[in-house]
Amino acid sequence: MEEYTEPESLGQQEACMDDLPDPVLIQILASLPATELVHICRLVCLQWKALVDGASLWVFKCQQEGLAREDQVEEDRDNWMLFYFLSKRKRNLLKNVFGEDDFEAWEEVQSGGDGWKVEEIPGDNGFDFPEDENVKKYFVTSYEWCRKAQVINLQAEGYWEEMMDTLQPSIVVKDW
Repeated sequence: MEEYTEPESLGQQEACMDDLPDPVLIQILASLPATELVHICRLVCLQWKALVDGASLWVFKCQQEGLAREDQVEEDRDNWMLFYFLSKRKRNLLKNVFGEDDFEAWEEVQSGGDGWKVEEIPGDNGFDFPEDENVKKYFVTSYEWCRKAQVINLQAEGYWEEMMDTLQPSIVVKDW
């Protein structure tokens, strides 16, 4: 068996991740999915943890994905990581909000009078939906108290425990 010997240097040095300047490393890290940055990359070493926890990476990531203008700087926000995650997840978590699938995903909690009904727009009210022209149906209630409910599993929607515990994002509930 032949023994391996190191070839003589050709004037080139091997590059090591430790040798990369932070701005270059930030550009590399910003290309990774955000959840991997938080769950995996923070655990690699203290340098990566500091970069992932710092604002520069998240400002750059927000700029890359069109969530922030190119002229925005770290001082523009208190917590760029929180801004990133909340901006990416800013969507209505309610299912079947306009009644396209009748009452699927909704629990009828209380249905007084004639109860709940789904109407086609413009329906008996005689006007179009004010915010979205793609809405074709909507929920209407009777002349007595009616309630409907929906349980939303935030973890199933991509909000992990650590984010909810440490960042504690505001949760806004709206129904038209």
